Amino acid sequence: MLGLLVSFCVAYLVTAQQKPIRYTLEDERDGLEGNGWYGVERNENGTHRWSAGSGEVYLPLRHNSGRSYVMVLTAQSLHPAGPQPIRFFLNDAVIAEVFPDNAARTYRLLLMPPQGDARMRVRLTTTPFFPLDDKRELGLLVSHLHIQNLPTPDPVLIAGGTIGLLGLWGLTRRRAGRRETLVIVAGHALALALATTWYRPGPLPLLWLVAPTLAAAALSVVVARATLARIGLAALVALVGYSSIIWPAAFTDDAFISFHYARNLVTGHGLVFNPGERVEGYTNFLWTMLAALTIWLGGDPVFWSFAAGVIIGLAIVLLTYRVAALVVDPRWGLAAALLAAGSQSLLVYTARGAGMETGLFTLLMLVGSGIYLSMLLANHSDRTRRYALAGVIFALAALTRPEGGMVFGLTLGHALLVAVSGGLQPGGSRAHAVRMALRAALPLAVSFLALFAPYFLWRMWYYGDPLPNTFYAKTGGGIQQWLRGLDYAIDFAFVFGGPLLLIAAAAPFVGLADRSLAKGEWHRLLMTPAGYLWIVCLIYTAYIIYVGGDHFPGERFFAPIVPLLSMLIILGSSAVMTILFGQHPRWMTHTAVVVAIVAAALVGLNRGEAFERRVVGNDENVWIWADLGLWLNQHTLPDASVAAAGIGAIAYYSQRETIDLHGLTDRHIARVVVDGMGSGAAGHEKRDPEYVLNVRKPTYIPQFWEDYFGGAGVLRNNYELIDIRTRRGYNVYLWKRLSDVP
Repeated sequence: MLGLLVSFCVAYLVTAQQKPIRYTLEDERDGLEGNGWYGVERNENGTHRWSAGSGEVYLPLRHNSGRSYVMVLTAQSLHPAGPQPIRFFLNDAVIAEVFPDNAARTYRLLLMPPQGDARMRVRLTTTPFFPLDDKRELGLLVSHLHIQNLPTPDPVLIAGGTIGLLGLWGLTRRRAGRRETLVIVAGHALALALATTWYRPGPLPLLWLVAPTLAAAALSVVVARATLARIGLAALVALVGYSSIIWPAAFTDDAFISFHYARNLVTGHGLVFNPGERVEGYTNFLWTMLAALTIWLGGDPVFWSFAAGVIIGLAIVLLTYRVAALVVDPRWGLAAALLAAGSQSLLVYTARGAGMETGLFTLLMLVGSGIYLSMLLANHSDRTRRYALAGVIFALAALTRPEGGMVFGLTLGHALLVAVSGGLQPGGSRAHAVRMALRAALPLAVSFLALFAPYFLWRMWYYGDPLPNTFYAKTGGGIQQWLRGLDYAIDFAFVFGGPLLLIAAAAPFVGLADRSLAKGEWHRLLMTPAGYLWIVCLIYTAYIIYVGGDHFPGERFFAPIVPLLSMLIILGSSAVMTILFGQHPRWMTHTAVVVAIVAAALVGLNRGEAFERRVVGNDENVWIWADLGLWLNQHTLPDASVAAAGIGAIAYYSQRETIDLHGLTDRHIARVVVDGMGSGAAGHEKRDPEYVLNVRKPTYIPQFWEDYFGGAGVLRNNYELIDIRTRRGYNVYLWKRLSDVP
């Protein structure tokens, strides 16, 4: 059976790779981008579209496969003076010239871009004309145009997929029965086949998704013990591992801010955004250090952050199950993992890309909380060592995001309350109980401070501020900021759990229905695992509301507590359902909870077209800005500067001084007091155009940010508008500072 299954999978992989991917101007999924084209029209011969004198097409920005392609074009020249020559360009180099007659002709061209298809542009030009009854500039009448890859089997993928499935069988068979193993392997063989069919060239080769997914499937058998849990968990890791195929992969501009700091560190400029300016415009020290290590070793941080996101996403799902099985029940651990895996708030910032520290911070928080929860549930003989380990993990979390320090403080406070309560004997001294509690929690505090305190003292010395510059740039709005944060929290609640969050909020207090609980001892409920999760999630949510949320899609700030909320929902749901349906058969209780959890997960996964358009739109902006950055790097002097609202990719690829219009990396703008602070987009409200123009004096200002300064009329006094063409073919207008302006 195994041989038949693997043979089928190999045959399918070979066959699927023989089917070309066809890109057209009309297709939404496999659509070409382009300019110089008019809309689709119809006549008696069918549909067509006109080009201008020059029409250009290129593959979607996310492609990076390095393949060869064939372009098929059916076109007709209807110039009043007779058919005109057509010239074809590949990345501005002429590859063909044809002399058509009056009839429509089909042309086939082999496209072999020397730098890979990520930068492949195909342009066709002809002599244009202007019809008397049409004010448009017309070139060619095109009835068909598509570009398709030349199918070439990938032997590495075929071999890797085959070895991976065989390895999954061997590892799973050691711990599971034959039927269970067969179901898991068959499920992943099917997932691999579907992934191969749906895969489009992107940031990571398919094998880089397959390998960690199959490894996580093998680990699911180790993490879970029940057959249903193992099969379900293996299915969830397939969902997470291939999520960048099911939904579009995307990257964020803020990731490049960290990468730019990292590269400046590696190149000897220090941990700064602009050389000579010590401003802490990042909040992810550990992630930035990992990016610096990657660059120092010669790696591409974009590629490796994508790969890390997939691995981290898989680890979060497995660990969510493990901790939930410990805290709640192994039978309900799978439900918690389903809620976590079904949250786009988590997927977008892990397995679907983003390149940010959110996934790593979530994982570290989950590990630290899991260690602490295990000590709440059992009296371990190595309690000191576990406390010390938890402190180290929370310190790493605090180095990844400042909120890690807050979660550590909540954990330490909870540990002290539990220790004091447990050590307080009838008639005993409260002071003695407190001293014993402090002694018990000392390893937790010492191990945390041993890592975090030196870092904090260093950054105070290096940057001179107690908080990152981004805090000053994003806060200061008072009640308007809090109302924006409340809207942000409500948006998250609607797509994660919905009504189940009300049950989660009541989870610690379900025990009040227990009449055996002594009067006045309700506070002991907060000392349980449910109480700890409730305190962390409540305070964390209050913090998010206080800072006003952020502007990224998917409510990014909530991603780190998604696993904890998932466990809290399961705790509350299982307890409430048991009380409400106590007189009914057990299967009714479980069915009710399962239906609610599955429904919540489906809602979390399907955020709608508007959400996906926002994710993809942000990603496209990033790579347009990256292309602009490359142009600046290649066509400007080293002392040139640019002012931008999206600073990450422009700064990273241009390697030029970059002025942040909203102050994330500018100490002055971050501390400007603005009217209506808190009512706009988070992180995009602080501004001081006069300071930027008269003090920072940028050499270039992209036109799409001219409204920041009051429009073109303000800039014309000191700047001229120039039109540049990037390597990928984008026409971008830049305001260039006049040479005679001081």
